[in-house]
Amino acid sequence: MSAIEVSIKELQQYSYQTNSVLASKTLARARLAGGHLSPIKGRGMEFSECRQYQPGDDIRSIDWRITARTGKTYSKLFSEEKERPVYILLDLSSSMYFGSQYRLKSVQACHLTALLAWATKHKSDRVGGIIIGAFGHKELKPQRQQRGIMQLLSETVTLHNAQLTMSQAERINAADATHVNTVNTVPKESLASALTRLRILCKTGSHIMIISDFLNLDDKAQKQLALLKRHNEIEAWQIYDPLELSLPNISGNVRLAVSNGQQQGFISPSNADSRQKYQQHADAKQQALRQVMNRYGIRHHRISSGESLLSQIKDKSKGKGK
Repeated sequence: MSAIEVSIKELQQYSYQTNSVLASKTLARARLAGGHLSPIKGRGMEFSECRQYQPGDDIRSIDWRITARTGKTYSKLFSEEKERPVYILLDLSSSMYFGSQYRLKSVQACHLTALLAWATKHKSDRVGGIIIGAFGHKELKPQRQQRGIMQLLSETVTLHNAQLTMSQAERINAADATHVNTVNTVPKESLASALTRLRILCKTGSHIMIISDFLNLDDKAQKQLALLKRHNEIEAWQIYDPLELSLPNISGNVRLAVSNGQQQGFISPSNADSRQKYQQHADAKQQALRQVMNRYGIRHHRISSGESLLSQIKDKSKGKGK
């Protein structure tokens, strides 16, 4: 598998690996009716079919339109919804195109998207998504058939690889540009705007899985996250690189370039004091993110881009994962 690019063939392979996800304790709580049994907010009944009226039918269920057209009394039949929409929000913003070992965070995020999408299909749920990046965002309505999964994965591959050829400056310029085709796009790569859009798209009781490094989880995004959580189930899948948590102890006069997206500086990993300050800063950022997720009751999973995705999912199913 490539550490930098993604291919549709690679993402299709996860359709055979969904047992790892279905068995995972991290997802066991999210089981729904049909293949799941967790409490859903706002579940209802959906129209199934019409048949001729039978003694005992509720008069309120009579279909007066068909009755008038046929001259015979017909009743509407309803069935309980057996699945709920699942939305995967995939963050392909600039900060995700980073990796110090194994693969880029963006590549790991694409692989996780595929794994969760195939698992959703096996549970008979409808899956859709929003992909955000320098291109704005792409919306995909939830679909039950396999072509819905393939559409999501195809867009994931296309949009991810297209940004690989762009420099950092080009991604920023593209994010600020005004798009001619604005049907499914917004002017900037913004987690807050994507969450705002999800509030419009999602039906009450939807299951939302956000795959991101959450480096752009600002106050506006947190506000939208809180509003979404009121009526939906949300899981946060944080993708991180090992270098974002701690610096390696490298001997010699080595300097690493660091940036917050606006300013750039250098840090020496051979200096113990520098490593300690870096570690403290990284720990504080992780703690702040955990506090946000706990505050809103959002399940928070962490996936490293520095090792195999499947091995981490299997560890989580055994209670070993972080």
